[in-house]
Amino acid sequence: MNRFVYHGYPQQNPSFPVPPYYQLNYEQRKEPLVLPKNIMYTTAVEPKFIEHLTQHIGLEIVITTTVGKLVGTLDDVFIDHVALSVHGKKHHIRLAEIVYFEAADEK
Repeated sequence: MNRFVYHGYPQQNPSFPVPPYYQLNYEQRKEPLVLPKNIMYTTAVEPKFIEHLTQHIGLEIVITTTVGKLVGTLDDVFIDHVALSVHGKKHHIRLAEIVYFEAADEK
């Protein structure tokens, strides 16, 4: 007897072998979940560069990044990024992406 095969619907007894990655296995994992206990975060710190940036807090500066330039007021300097206000919108720029910065030209 011919069986009808409906494509797109799972078959009870498929007429073709099912690859193992398509089979549903709902077995519980037997090993316990292990969470790391000592997590250490690291970042590259450039003390002199950060010191020079902190001297320009509150001033209008131009920051050149790997993707382009941003002109705005330097709000704050953190260990891994700076906060720059550009037309009232705050941008957080990673220090690793900054190529150089300079004071903005006064008009």
